[in-house]
Amino acid sequence: MLLIEKVVKLLDDFHFGIFREHVKNISLRSYYPLALIDVIDRDVLVEQSSEELFRKVYGEEADGEKDLKKFFQLAHYTFKLTNVLARNYPDYLQNNISRVQQYINEGQLEKGTHLAEILQDVCEKVEDISTEINVSNILAQKELLLQASKESLQYFDRIQHLAQLQSDMNNLNHFLVKDLKNKGKEATEEDKKEKLAYLEQFVNSPSFSIRMIALLNTYNLLYLYRDPAFYAPNTYEKLLDIEEQLQKYDYIIFPFLHNLRPRLAFLKLNYSIQQLSFEEVLAEAARMMEDSEGDLFWNSFINLPELSSIAIQTSHFVSTYFTSYRPDHLELIPEEVLTRLEQLRRRCRIILDNRLLEEKFVVRYINLSTIYGGLLLLGDKKDIKECVRVQEGILSVYQQVAFHASIDPIYTNLIMANFCLEDYEQLEKSYRRYKKSTKGKTVNPENDLTIHAYYYAAKWRENGRNQYIKKLRDIIEQTYEKHNLERTRKNLLDIVEYYKIPVPLANMKNI
Repeated sequence: MLLIEKVVKLLDDFHFGIFREHVKNISLRSYYPLALIDVIDRDVLVEQSSEELFRKVYGEEADGEKDLKKFFQLAHYTFKLTNVLARNYPDYLQNNISRVQQYINEGQLEKGTHLAEILQDVCEKVEDISTEINVSNILAQKELLLQASKESLQYFDRIQHLAQLQSDMNNLNHFLVKDLKNKGKEATEEDKKEKLAYLEQFVNSPSFSIRMIALLNTYNLLYLYRDPAFYAPNTYEKLLDIEEQLQKYDYIIFPFLHNLRPRLAFLKLNYSIQQLSFEEVLAEAARMMEDSEGDLFWNSFINLPELSSIAIQTSHFVSTYFTSYRPDHLELIPEEVLTRLEQLRRRCRIILDNRLLEEKFVVRYINLSTIYGGLLLLGDKKDIKECVRVQEGILSVYQQVAFHASIDPIYTNLIMANFCLEDYEQLEKSYRRYKKSTKGKTVNPENDLTIHAYYYAAKWRENGRNQYIKKLRDIIEQTYEKHNLERTRKNLLDIVEYYKIPVPLANMKNI
């Protein structure tokens, strides 16, 4: 029996309707997947040969040897379309446990056993561990009642294996929530190695879902710890390989509400944003948002992939087009970028006006407010003043909320905004608060260098002392030591050139 035939027999009317509608939409380009599922008999006791299904799909005139190969490819492709169920209804096989129990209770042992065996086979293929444990228990107990202890033990052995995988998944998820993030504390090399070693034990798991979660979060950990290894030449290839695997096996079940794709896209863009063109960045960010549309559960939550997409675009725009200290700033930005910036600001305002975000997702609200502040930085003087108001409001209203990861971006926005407004008194106050708030904590190196650079540039403009020239030069020197700070360096060099700050650039290394 073909795998797709087994799946169709196992689906209840609700899930079959979801699946068929999905296949129907796909079949706008290809008629055959829908034709295949429509000719499969959903009665569990009716088994159709591959030859029979082949003829019903392709017609009697089809070339048996040549087209039969195409048919098996079609069957596999159509089975993969169950990804819509794996993604949104990962328990779509669970209803069959009651069906098996019903058949056995009605004296239809053969039918119940046949259904159970089909169910177990599909569960193993799609990694529906909890359903497979349940059906394996039924089959094991059935064999005991039939005095087939050897066969019963085989099922119990399988249950032990599955229970271990279930435990591994829970332990891994527990680790990701409790221990993965550094929570703003100064990260130690020992701590990082310990966490990497913990993840390493799962990357060769027999479970595809566990392997992928462990692998992706290994790179996520390197990113969170600002580890240079994240920017190693082969990292992008590794992330692309994870993406390829997720696409190839997208019918495999992950826990409900658990989607790796947005995090994967986030890491890919953060790795490659320095190399991508403007159009490519926008295309990747748009793809990130489009992919999230396949996850129906966002109807009940704030769409995190959309927030990540907006964040990545904002970071790209600020690092590329920040000249807001100049009176001709808006004239320097391409028209299509100005249009996109206004679209993003408008979208941010709509999301921020959603009471659900502020009431139930406070940290997300703070993060998006910070992103919105970055977009305001690229506007006119009125927008820049609004940036200061929004960021100061976050620091004032949410003093008791733990949001360390957003502290340095908030102060970066404040210091850059006050620099543009030439409010050096407020800039210095923000700088002092930043130093106090982040003492002994991990901060983003790019933000930290940017904050210090604008502070030193402001102090030089304020009093002209040579000590700030030297300090600014030291900051610019440090950007040559970080391979991903080219745009930060360019922005700082633009500041030096525009204000004619006498930093001895000619003597700097690598110039």
